[in-house]
Amino acid sequence: MIDDAGRTSLVLREAQALVRFGVWEWDLAADVLTWSDELYRIFGVAPGEVSPTFDALVDWVHPEDRSTLRSYLRRAQSDSGEHTVEYRIVRPSGEVRVLLGRARATRDEHGVPRYLIGTDQDITESKELVARLAFSDRMVSVGTLAGGVAHEINNPLAVISANLELLLQSHDNDLTRDALRGVERIQTIVRGLMLFSRADTDRLTRLDLHRVLELAIGMTTNEIRHRARLVKHYGAPPVVDGNEARLGHAFINLLVNAAEAIPDGYADRNEIAITTGTDAAGWAVVEISDTGAGISAAAQSRIFDPFFTTKPVGKGTGLGLSICHGIVRSLGGELGVRSEIGKGSVFRITLPPATSPPPRSALPPEPPPQRGSLLIVDDDLLFSGALRRLFSNECDVTVVNSGRDALERLRAGDRFDVLLCDLMMPEVSGVELHGELMRIAPEQTSRMIFLTGGAFSRNSQQFLESVKNLWFEKPCNLHELRSAIRRHISEKKGS
Repeated sequence: MIDDAGRTSLVLREAQALVRFGVWEWDLAADVLTWSDELYRIFGVAPGEVSPTFDALVDWVHPEDRSTLRSYLRRAQSDSGEHTVEYRIVRPSGEVRVLLGRARATRDEHGVPRYLIGTDQDITESKELVARLAFSDRMVSVGTLAGGVAHEINNPLAVISANLELLLQSHDNDLTRDALRGVERIQTIVRGLMLFSRADTDRLTRLDLHRVLELAIGMTTNEIRHRARLVKHYGAPPVVDGNEARLGHAFINLLVNAAEAIPDGYADRNEIAITTGTDAAGWAVVEISDTGAGISAAAQSRIFDPFFTTKPVGKGTGLGLSICHGIVRSLGGELGVRSEIGKGSVFRITLPPATSPPPRSALPPEPPPQRGSLLIVDDDLLFSGALRRLFSNECDVTVVNSGRDALERLRAGDRFDVLLCDLMMPEVSGVELHGELMRIAPEQTSRMIFLTGGAFSRNSQQFLESVKNLWFEKPCNLHELRSAIRRHISEKKGS
Protein backbone atom coordinates (compact mmCIF):
# COMPACT_ATOMS: atom_id res chain seq x y z
CA MET A 1 0.00 0.00 0.00
CA ILE A 2 1.14 3.54 -0.74
CA ASP A 3 0.34 6.10 1.92
CA ASP A 4 -0.65 9.69 1.13
CA ALA A 5 2.93 10.96 1.41
CA GLY A 6 4.18 8.20 -0.88
CA ARG A 7 1.42 8.86 -3.39
CA THR A 8 2.23 12.59 -3.39
CA SER A 9 5.92 11.83 -3.97
CA LEU A 10 5.06 9.46 -6.82
CA VAL A 11 2.79 12.04 -8.47
CA LEU A 12 5.50 14.70 -8.20
CA ARG A 13 8.08 12.41 -9.78
CA GLU A 14 5.75 11.50 -12.64
CA ALA A 15 4.82 15.14 -13.17
CA GLN A 16 8.50 16.14 -13.33
CA ALA A 17 9.18 13.40 -15.88
CA LEU A 18 6.16 14.42 -17.93
CA VAL A 19 7.31 18.02 -18.38
CA ARG A 20 11.08 17.28 -18.15
CA PHE A 21 11.34 19.38 -15.03
CA GLY A 22 14.09 18.75 -12.46
CA VAL A 23 14.47 20.20 -8.97
CA TRP A 24 17.67 20.93 -7.02
CA GLU A 25 18.75 22.36 -3.67
CA TRP A 26 22.16 23.73 -2.81
CA ASP A 27 23.15 23.97 0.87
CA LEU A 28 25.59 26.86 0.60
CA ALA A 29 27.14 26.43 4.06
CA ALA A 30 27.80 22.71 3.65
CA ASP A 31 28.34 23.01 -0.14
CA VAL A 32 26.02 20.04 -0.72
CA LEU A 33 23.96 19.87 -3.90
CA THR A 34 20.90 17.62 -4.11
CA TRP A 35 19.14 16.71 -7.36
CA SER A 36 15.78 15.11 -8.11
CA ASP A 37 15.80 11.90 -10.16
CA GLU A 38 14.44 13.75 -13.21
CA LEU A 39 17.35 16.20 -13.16
CA TYR A 40 19.77 13.29 -13.45
CA ARG A 41 17.84 12.09 -16.50
CA ILE A 42 17.83 15.59 -18.02
CA PHE A 43 21.63 15.57 -17.77
CA GLY A 44 21.73 12.17 -19.44
CA VAL A 45 22.78 9.97 -16.52
CA ALA A 46 20.98 7.52 -14.25
CA PRO A 47 19.83 8.75 -10.81
CA GLY A 48 22.72 8.46 -8.37
CA GLU A 49 25.24 7.64 -11.11
CA VAL A 50 27.32 10.75 -10.33
CA SER A 51 27.71 13.00 -7.32
CA PRO A 52 25.85 16.29 -7.94
CA THR A 53 28.43 18.96 -7.23
CA PHE A 54 28.77 22.48 -8.59
CA ASP A 55 31.94 21.50 -10.49
CA ALA A 56 30.15 18.52 -12.03
CA LEU A 57 27.33 20.80 -13.12
CA VAL A 58 29.73 23.27 -14.75
CA ASP A 59 31.49 20.42 -16.59
CA TRP A 60 28.18 19.52 -18.25
CA VAL A 61 27.41 23.09 -19.29
CA HIS A 62 28.31 24.10 -22.84
CA PRO A 63 31.67 25.97 -22.68
CA GLU A 64 30.12 29.09 -24.24
CA ASP A 65 27.43 29.22 -21.51
CA ARG A 66 29.49 28.58 -18.36
CA SER A 67 30.12 32.23 -17.54
CA THR A 68 26.40 32.93 -18.02
CA LEU A 69 25.48 30.18 -15.55
CA ARG A 70 27.99 31.35 -12.94
CA SER A 71 26.67 34.91 -13.22
CA TYR A 72 23.10 33.65 -12.82
CA LEU A 73 23.95 31.72 -9.63
CA ARG A 74 25.78 34.71 -8.19
CA ARG A 75 22.77 36.92 -8.84
CA ALA A 76 20.46 34.35 -7.25
CA GLN A 77 22.55 34.47 -4.05
CA SER A 78 22.59 38.25 -3.94
CA ASP A 79 18.89 38.78 -3.12
CA SER A 80 15.68 36.87 -2.45
CA GLY A 81 14.16 37.45 -5.87
CA GLU A 82 13.63 34.81 -8.53
CA HIS A 83 16.27 34.61 -11.26
CA THR A 84 16.11 32.83 -14.61
CA VAL A 85 18.65 31.68 -17.16
CA GLU A 86 18.67 29.79 -20.44
CA TYR A 87 21.73 27.66 -21.11
CA ARG A 88 22.94 24.59 -22.95
CA ILE A 89 24.31 21.36 -21.59
CA VAL A 90 26.28 18.66 -23.36
CA ARG A 91 25.28 15.17 -22.25
CA PRO A 92 27.90 12.40 -21.94
CA SER A 93 26.62 11.11 -25.31
CA GLY A 94 27.52 14.46 -26.90
CA GLU A 95 23.88 15.50 -27.37
CA VAL A 96 23.22 19.21 -26.80
CA ARG A 97 20.09 20.15 -24.80
CA VAL A 98 18.71 23.58 -23.89
CA LEU A 99 17.58 24.17 -20.31
CA LEU A 100 15.55 26.91 -18.66
CA GLY A 101 16.72 27.44 -15.09
CA ARG A 102 15.03 29.26 -12.21
CA ALA A 103 16.59 29.85 -8.77
CA ARG A 104 15.85 31.68 -5.54
CA ALA A 105 17.86 32.03 -2.32
CA THR A 106 16.48 31.48 1.18
CA ARG A 107 18.16 33.39 4.02
CA ASP A 108 18.65 32.89 7.74
CA GLU A 109 17.57 35.33 10.45
CA HIS A 110 20.69 37.42 9.79
CA GLY A 111 19.91 37.78 6.09
CA VAL A 112 22.72 35.46 5.03
CA PRO A 113 21.92 33.21 2.03
CA ARG A 114 21.45 29.68 3.40
CA TYR A 115 20.08 27.68 0.49
CA LEU A 116 19.65 28.07 -3.25
CA ILE A 117 16.55 26.27 -4.47
CA GLY A 118 16.02 25.90 -8.17
CA THR A 119 14.50 24.09 -11.11
CA ASP A 120 15.76 23.19 -14.57
CA GLN A 121 13.41 22.36 -17.42
CA ASP A 122 14.48 20.78 -20.71
CA ILE A 123 13.05 23.16 -23.35
CA THR A 124 15.01 21.83 -26.34
CA GLU A 125 11.99 20.82 -28.41
CA SER A 126 10.01 23.99 -27.68
CA LYS A 127 13.11 26.09 -28.37
CA GLU A 128 13.58 24.31 -31.67
CA LEU A 129 9.92 24.85 -32.55
CA VAL A 130 10.20 28.59 -31.82
CA ALA A 131 13.39 28.79 -33.90
CA ARG A 132 11.76 26.92 -36.77
CA LEU A 133 8.73 29.20 -36.63
CA ALA A 134 11.00 32.24 -36.61
CA PHE A 135 12.93 30.79 -39.55
CA SER A 136 9.67 30.05 -41.36
CA ASP A 137 8.41 33.58 -40.70
CA ARG A 138 11.69 35.00 -41.99
CA MET A 139 11.44 32.82 -45.10
CA VAL A 140 7.88 34.03 -45.71
CA SER A 141 9.14 37.62 -45.55
CA VAL A 142 12.07 36.83 -47.86
CA GLY A 143 9.70 34.91 -50.12
CA THR A 144 7.29 37.82 -50.38
CA LEU A 145 10.17 40.12 -51.28
CA ALA A 146 11.66 37.61 -53.73
CA GLY A 147 8.31 37.04 -55.41
CA GLY A 148 7.76 40.76 -55.85
CA VAL A 149 11.28 41.31 -57.17
CA ALA A 150 10.97 38.34 -59.53
CA HIS A 151 7.65 39.64 -60.85
CA GLU A 152 9.10 43.10 -61.47
CA ILE A 153 12.11 41.60 -63.27
CA ASN A 154 10.08 39.12 -65.32
CA ASN A 155 7.80 41.71 -66.91
CA PRO A 156 10.53 43.88 -68.50
CA LEU A 157 12.52 40.72 -69.23
CA ALA A 158 9.54 39.42 -71.21
CA VAL A 159 9.54 42.67 -73.20
CA ILE A 160 13.24 42.31 -74.01
CA SER A 161 12.79 38.66 -74.94
CA ALA A 162 9.87 39.34 -77.27
CA ASN A 163 11.62 42.20 -79.03
CA LEU A 164 14.85 40.22 -79.40
CA GLU A 165 12.80 37.45 -80.96
CA LEU A 166 11.45 39.96 -83.47
CA LEU A 167 14.98 41.16 -84.23
CA LEU A 168 16.13 37.59 -84.72
CA GLN A 169 13.32 37.00 -87.23
CA SER A 170 14.24 40.08 -89.23
CA HIS A 171 18.03 40.14 -88.70
CA ASP A 172 19.44 36.68 -88.05
CA ASN A 173 22.75 37.51 -86.33
CA ASP A 174 24.98 36.30 -83.51
CA LEU A 175 24.59 39.44 -81.41
CA THR A 176 20.84 38.90 -81.12
CA ARG A 177 21.34 35.23 -80.29
CA ASP A 178 23.84 36.14 -77.55
CA ALA A 179 21.39 38.65 -76.13
CA LEU A 180 18.66 35.99 -76.02
CA ARG A 181 21.03 33.62 -74.23
CA GLY A 182 21.68 36.37 -71.69
CA VAL A 183 17.93 36.70 -71.17
CA GLU A 184 17.71 32.95 -70.57
CA ARG A 185 20.44 33.18 -67.92
CA ILE A 186 18.62 35.97 -66.11
CA GLN A 187 15.42 33.94 -66.32
CA THR A 188 17.13 31.00 -64.60
CA ILE A 189 18.26 33.27 -61.75
CA VAL A 190 14.75 34.69 -61.38
CA ARG A 191 13.29 31.19 -61.23
CA GLY A 192 15.72 30.50 -58.40
CA LEU A 193 14.34 33.55 -56.60
CA MET A 194 10.89 32.07 -56.99
CA LEU A 195 11.95 29.15 -54.78
CA PHE A 196 11.56 31.58 -51.89
CA SER A 197 8.12 32.80 -52.87
CA ARG A 198 6.08 29.64 -53.26
CA ALA A 199 3.21 29.47 -50.76
CA ASP A 200 2.39 25.79 -51.41
CA THR A 201 5.23 24.39 -49.30
CA ASP A 202 3.33 21.17 -48.52
CA ARG A 203 2.08 20.38 -52.02
CA LEU A 204 3.94 17.51 -53.71
CA THR A 205 4.45 17.17 -57.45
CA ARG A 206 6.65 15.05 -59.70
CA LEU A 207 10.10 16.66 -59.78
CA ASP A 208 13.08 16.47 -62.09
CA LEU A 209 15.96 16.68 -59.59
CA HIS A 210 18.29 18.24 -62.15
CA ARG A 211 15.89 21.15 -62.67
CA VAL A 212 15.74 21.81 -58.91
CA LEU A 213 19.52 21.51 -58.61
CA GLU A 214 20.07 24.00 -61.43
CA LEU A 215 17.80 26.52 -59.70
CA ALA A 216 19.74 26.03 -56.45
CA ILE A 217 23.06 26.42 -58.30
CA GLY A 218 21.84 29.68 -59.81
CA MET A 219 21.13 30.99 -56.31
CA THR A 220 24.50 29.96 -54.86
CA THR A 221 26.91 30.61 -57.73
CA ASN A 222 28.31 33.73 -56.10
CA GLU A 223 29.03 31.84 -52.86
CA ILE A 224 30.76 29.02 -54.71
CA ARG A 225 32.82 30.64 -57.45
CA HIS A 226 35.22 32.45 -55.09
CA ARG A 227 35.99 29.26 -53.20
CA ALA A 228 35.85 26.28 -55.56
CA ARG A 229 35.18 24.93 -59.01
CA LEU A 230 31.69 23.50 -59.42
CA VAL A 231 31.68 20.11 -61.13
CA LYS A 232 28.52 18.25 -62.14
CA HIS A 233 28.36 14.49 -62.63
CA TYR A 234 24.74 14.05 -63.63
CA GLY A 235 23.43 10.54 -64.07
CA ALA A 236 19.83 9.47 -64.65
CA PRO A 237 18.00 9.58 -61.30
CA PRO A 238 14.29 8.75 -61.34
CA VAL A 239 11.64 11.42 -61.06
CA VAL A 240 10.64 11.92 -57.40
CA ASP A 241 7.59 13.19 -55.54
CA GLY A 242 8.56 16.41 -53.80
CA ASN A 243 8.07 20.11 -53.37
CA GLU A 244 10.31 22.29 -55.51
CA ALA A 245 10.54 25.09 -52.94
CA ARG A 246 11.36 22.88 -49.94
CA LEU A 247 13.79 20.61 -51.78
CA GLY A 248 15.37 23.68 -53.37
CA HIS A 249 15.93 25.13 -49.88
CA ALA A 250 17.68 21.91 -48.84
CA PHE A 251 19.98 21.94 -51.90
CA ILE A 252 20.77 25.64 -51.41
CA ASN A 253 21.66 25.04 -47.77
CA LEU A 254 23.93 22.10 -48.58
CA LEU A 255 25.70 24.01 -51.36
CA VAL A 256 26.26 27.04 -49.13
CA ASN A 257 27.58 24.78 -46.36
CA ALA A 258 29.96 23.16 -48.85
CA ALA A 259 31.22 26.58 -49.93
CA GLU A 260 31.66 27.78 -46.35
CA ALA A 261 33.77 24.73 -45.55
CA ILE A 262 36.39 26.05 -48.00
CA PRO A 263 38.47 29.20 -47.38
CA ASP A 264 37.76 32.14 -49.68
CA GLY A 265 40.20 32.74 -52.50
CA TYR A 266 41.30 29.16 -53.29
CA ALA A 267 38.91 28.38 -56.13
CA ASP A 268 41.65 26.87 -58.31
CA ARG A 269 42.60 24.35 -55.58
CA ASN A 270 39.17 23.22 -54.43
CA GLU A 271 36.12 21.54 -55.84
CA ILE A 272 32.45 21.22 -55.04
CA ALA A 273 30.88 18.33 -56.92
CA ILE A 274 27.25 17.40 -57.48
CA THR A 275 26.68 13.77 -58.41
CA THR A 276 23.31 12.25 -59.26
CA GLY A 277 22.22 8.74 -60.05
CA THR A 278 20.21 5.74 -58.91
CA ASP A 279 21.07 3.31 -56.12
CA ALA A 280 20.59 -0.47 -56.10
CA ALA A 281 17.06 -0.09 -54.70
CA GLY A 282 16.02 2.24 -57.53
CA TRP A 283 16.03 5.37 -55.36
CA ALA A 284 17.27 8.73 -56.59
CA VAL A 285 20.68 9.77 -55.22
CA VAL A 286 22.13 13.28 -54.97
CA GLU A 287 25.60 13.74 -53.46
CA ILE A 288 27.09 17.15 -52.73
CA SER A 289 30.78 16.89 -51.90
CA ASP A 290 33.49 19.41 -51.11
CA THR A 291 37.26 19.45 -50.58
CA GLY A 292 36.94 21.58 -47.47
CA ALA A 293 38.06 21.22 -43.86
CA GLY A 294 36.03 18.11 -43.11
CA ILE A 295 34.04 17.17 -40.00
CA SER A 296 35.31 15.18 -37.04
CA ALA A 297 33.82 11.77 -36.28
CA ALA A 298 32.35 13.08 -33.02
CA ALA A 299 30.65 16.00 -34.79
CA GLN A 300 29.30 13.77 -37.58
CA SER A 301 27.17 11.88 -35.07
CA ARG A 302 25.49 15.15 -34.04
CA ILE A 303 25.60 17.15 -37.26
CA PHE A 304 21.82 16.98 -37.81
CA ASP A 305 20.91 17.76 -34.19
CA PRO A 306 19.07 21.07 -33.66
CA PHE A 307 21.36 23.89 -32.47
CA PHE A 308 24.55 21.91 -33.12
CA THR A 309 27.06 23.81 -35.25
CA THR A 310 30.76 23.61 -36.01
CA LYS A 311 30.80 27.25 -37.12
CA PRO A 312 32.25 30.03 -34.94
CA VAL A 313 30.01 31.78 -32.45
CA GLY A 314 27.59 34.10 -34.22
CA LYS A 315 28.10 32.46 -37.63
CA GLY A 316 25.34 29.86 -37.49
CA THR A 317 22.15 28.93 -35.68
CA GLY A 318 22.71 25.17 -35.80
CA LEU A 319 19.34 24.74 -37.52
CA GLY A 320 20.32 24.61 -41.22
CA LEU A 321 21.27 20.93 -41.43
CA SER A 322 18.52 19.98 -38.99
CA ILE A 323 15.97 21.63 -41.29
CA CYS A 324 17.52 19.93 -44.36
CA HIS A 325 17.28 16.60 -42.58
CA GLY A 326 13.64 17.28 -41.74
CA ILE A 327 12.81 18.21 -45.35
CA VAL A 328 14.39 15.05 -46.76
CA ARG A 329 12.78 12.81 -44.13
CA SER A 330 9.37 14.38 -44.80
CA LEU A 331 9.72 13.20 -48.42
CA GLY A 332 10.45 9.64 -47.29
CA GLY A 333 14.17 9.96 -47.97
CA GLU A 334 17.42 9.92 -46.03
CA LEU A 335 20.21 12.46 -45.57
CA GLY A 336 23.61 11.19 -44.45
CA VAL A 337 27.18 12.43 -44.24
CA ARG A 338 30.65 11.00 -44.49
CA SER A 339 33.70 13.14 -43.90
CA GLU A 340 37.38 13.15 -43.04
CA ILE A 341 39.28 15.98 -41.43
CA GLY A 342 41.42 17.77 -44.01
CA LYS A 343 39.84 15.93 -46.97
CA GLY A 344 36.30 17.25 -47.14
CA SER A 345 32.74 16.01 -46.77
CA VAL A 346 30.03 14.28 -48.78
CA PHE A 347 26.34 14.82 -48.02
CA ARG A 348 24.19 12.13 -49.60
CA ILE A 349 20.45 12.47 -50.21
CA THR A 350 18.39 9.47 -51.26
CA LEU A 351 14.74 9.83 -52.27
CA PRO A 352 12.19 7.21 -53.31
CA PRO A 353 10.99 7.27 -56.93
CA ALA A 354 7.70 8.98 -57.71
CA THR A 355 4.45 7.12 -57.20
CA SER A 356 2.15 9.98 -58.21
CA PRO A 357 0.50 9.84 -61.66
CA PRO A 358 2.52 11.38 -64.49
CA PRO A 359 1.51 14.78 -65.85
CA ARG A 360 -0.72 15.14 -68.85
CA SER A 361 0.76 13.85 -72.09
CA ALA A 362 2.84 16.10 -74.30
CA LEU A 363 1.10 18.56 -76.58
CA PRO A 364 0.26 17.38 -80.11
CA PRO A 365 2.44 18.44 -83.04
CA GLU A 366 2.10 22.03 -84.17
CA PRO A 367 -0.44 22.41 -87.00
CA PRO A 368 0.22 24.57 -90.06
CA PRO A 369 -0.51 28.26 -89.41
CA GLN A 370 -4.02 29.55 -90.06
CA ARG A 371 -5.02 33.14 -89.63
CA GLY A 372 -7.22 33.70 -86.60
CA SER A 373 -8.27 36.34 -84.10
CA LEU A 374 -6.16 36.98 -80.99
CA LEU A 375 -7.07 39.11 -77.97
CA ILE A 376 -4.09 40.14 -75.82
CA VAL A 377 -5.03 41.22 -72.29
CA ASP A 378 -2.03 42.59 -70.38
CA ASP A 379 -1.51 45.71 -68.28
CA ASP A 380 2.14 45.99 -69.38
CA LEU A 381 1.98 48.23 -72.45
CA LEU A 382 5.50 47.41 -73.63
CA PHE A 383 4.95 43.67 -73.43
CA SER A 384 1.53 43.70 -75.08
CA GLY A 385 2.96 45.91 -77.84
CA ALA A 386 5.81 43.46 -78.44
CA LEU A 387 3.35 40.56 -78.62
CA ARG A 388 1.22 42.50 -81.12
CA ARG A 389 4.22 42.94 -83.41
CA LEU A 390 5.30 39.32 -82.91
CA PHE A 391 1.96 37.71 -83.85
CA SER A 392 0.37 40.25 -86.20
CA ASN A 393 1.79 38.52 -89.28
CA GLU A 394 -0.42 35.47 -88.66
CA CYS A 395 -3.25 36.76 -86.42
CA ASP A 396 -5.75 39.59 -86.34
CA VAL A 397 -4.53 41.02 -83.04
CA THR A 398 -6.55 43.12 -80.61
CA VAL A 399 -4.80 44.52 -77.54
CA VAL A 400 -6.45 45.77 -74.35
CA ASN A 401 -4.55 46.75 -71.21
CA SER A 402 -6.99 45.72 -68.51
CA GLY A 403 -9.36 42.90 -67.67
CA ARG A 404 -12.17 45.46 -67.45
CA ASP A 405 -11.65 46.55 -71.08
CA ALA A 406 -11.61 42.89 -72.17
CA LEU A 407 -14.92 42.30 -70.38
CA GLU A 408 -16.53 45.29 -72.08
CA ARG A 409 -15.60 43.94 -75.53
CA LEU A 410 -16.81 40.43 -74.73
CA ARG A 411 -20.06 41.68 -73.20
CA ALA A 412 -20.59 43.68 -76.41
CA GLY A 413 -20.43 40.43 -78.41
CA ASP A 414 -16.79 40.31 -79.58
CA ARG A 415 -15.43 36.76 -79.81
CA PHE A 416 -11.85 35.53 -80.38
CA ASP A 417 -10.10 32.35 -81.40
CA VAL A 418 -7.49 32.87 -78.67
CA LEU A 419 -7.44 35.03 -75.54
CA LEU A 420 -3.89 35.58 -74.29
CA CYS A 421 -4.42 36.91 -70.77
CA ASP A 422 -2.15 38.07 -67.92
CA LEU A 423 -3.07 36.27 -64.72
CA MET A 424 -2.37 39.07 -62.23
CA MET A 425 -3.83 42.47 -63.14
CA PRO A 426 -5.34 45.31 -61.09
CA GLU A 427 -9.13 45.75 -60.97
CA VAL A 428 -10.06 42.59 -62.95
CA SER A 429 -7.51 39.76 -62.86
CA GLY A 430 -7.24 36.90 -65.31
CA VAL A 431 -8.90 34.64 -62.75
CA GLU A 432 -11.82 37.05 -62.39
CA LEU A 433 -12.09 37.45 -66.16
CA HIS A 434 -12.31 33.67 -66.54
CA GLY A 435 -15.02 33.51 -63.88
CA GLU A 436 -17.11 36.23 -65.55
CA LEU A 437 -16.74 34.58 -68.96
CA MET A 438 -18.07 31.34 -67.50
CA ARG A 439 -21.28 33.31 -66.97
CA ILE A 440 -21.56 35.40 -70.13
CA ALA A 441 -19.54 33.49 -72.78
CA PRO A 442 -18.51 30.04 -71.44
CA GLU A 443 -17.25 28.90 -74.84
CA GLN A 444 -14.53 31.59 -74.65
CA THR A 445 -12.99 30.22 -71.44
CA SER A 446 -11.48 27.23 -73.25
CA ARG A 447 -9.81 29.67 -75.65
CA MET A 448 -7.85 31.36 -72.85
CA ILE A 449 -4.07 31.01 -72.43
CA PHE A 450 -2.67 32.61 -69.29
CA LEU A 451 0.60 34.49 -68.77
CA THR A 452 2.15 35.24 -65.39
CA GLY A 453 5.15 37.17 -64.15
CA GLY A 454 5.54 34.59 -61.41
CA ALA A 455 4.01 36.33 -58.38
CA PHE A 456 1.49 33.65 -57.42
CA SER A 457 -1.15 34.07 -54.77
CA ARG A 458 -2.65 30.92 -53.27
CA ASN A 459 -5.89 31.65 -55.14
CA SER A 460 -4.11 31.90 -58.47
CA GLN A 461 -2.21 28.65 -57.81
CA GLN A 462 -5.42 26.82 -56.96
CA PHE A 463 -7.05 28.31 -60.03
CA LEU A 464 -4.33 27.10 -62.42
CA GLU A 465 -4.55 23.63 -60.89
CA SER A 466 -8.33 23.53 -61.29
CA VAL A 467 -8.56 24.51 -64.98
CA LYS A 468 -7.24 22.79 -68.09
CA ASN A 469 -6.01 26.01 -69.71
CA LEU A 470 -2.39 26.33 -70.71
CA TRP A 471 -0.27 28.92 -68.89
CA PHE A 472 3.20 30.33 -69.45
CA GLU A 473 5.57 32.06 -67.07
CA LYS A 474 7.14 35.29 -68.33
CA PRO A 475 9.49 35.57 -70.11
CA CYS A 476 7.94 32.57 -71.84
CA ASN A 477 9.35 30.42 -74.59
CA LEU A 478 7.89 32.28 -77.54
CA HIS A 479 8.16 29.30 -79.89
CA GLU A 480 6.04 27.23 -77.49
CA LEU A 481 3.59 30.12 -77.08
CA ARG A 482 3.24 30.51 -80.85
CA SER A 483 2.62 26.77 -81.18
CA ALA A 484 -0.07 26.90 -78.48
CA ILE A 485 -1.81 29.83 -80.25
CA ARG A 486 -1.70 27.98 -83.59
CA ARG A 487 -3.22 24.85 -82.01
CA HIS A 488 -6.07 26.89 -80.49
CA ILE A 489 -6.78 28.53 -83.87
CA SER A 490 -6.62 25.19 -85.69
CA GLU A 491 -9.02 23.60 -83.20
CA LYS A 492 -11.44 26.52 -83.56
CA LYS A 493 -11.32 26.49 -87.35
CA GLY A 494 -11.83 22.72 -87.39
CA SER A 495 -14.82 22.80 -85.05
